Amino acid sequence: TCRAEGCTIPGTWAEAHHLMPWSHGGLTDLDNALLLCSRHHHRAHDDTYDMTRLASGDYRFHRRR
Repeated sequence: TCRAEGCTIPGTWAEAHHLMPWSHGGLTDLDNALLLCSRHHHRAHDDTYDMTRLASGDYRFHRRR
């Protein structure tokens, strides 16, 4: 499923997101990737949101102050 906290969108409908972009030296491997639904993938690229990894491996999105 989408790795955003509480999201239940199936992985087959999700998009791959690179935690460290390839253009900034990130690798294109599973350690640098996670599945996010379209809504959360857009938030991951939105500078007004911050993304925090939780102990469960999920990610929490919250607006920057």
